[in-house]
Amino acid sequence: MNYLKTEYGDHLYVIFRIGIGALFFLYGVQKLFGLWGMPGGPAAFGTLAWYAGAAEFLIGLALIFGVLTRLASLFGAIEMIVAYLTLVSMAGWNPMANQGSPALIFMLAFLVTLAYGAGKAGLEQAVFGKELF
Repeated sequence: MNYLKTEYGDHLYVIFRIGIGALFFLYGVQKLFGLWGMPGGPAAFGTLAWYAGAAEFLIGLALIFGVLTRLASLFGAIEMIVAYLTLVSMAGWNPMANQGSPALIFMLAFLVTLAYGAGKAGLEQAVFGKELF
């Protein structure tokens, strides 16, 4: 598989990490502030949707800045598994029927960031010289 490696691999991974973090962050902003067509407006404090939005907000920030990336990815993967299983309970296992594709795609992306961590362009790497988790 060495023929697939490129000198830009580290840079491409950082773009991937920041992109996934930014998208997840935007889902959190949507839930917390009721933006971009959020049904019912902002999630009420203390509800499951509010906690999910707060987690998405914080996990997205952690991935964007490269701070505790592996820990945030672990929690993100767990959140997406719970989200998908919640959808399964309502509409069955087929991700095309239960609208669970985004949860599965984010879960797979979080498994990648869990494995690779922040990479070279993480704030944690810049401050401490290593990843703490």
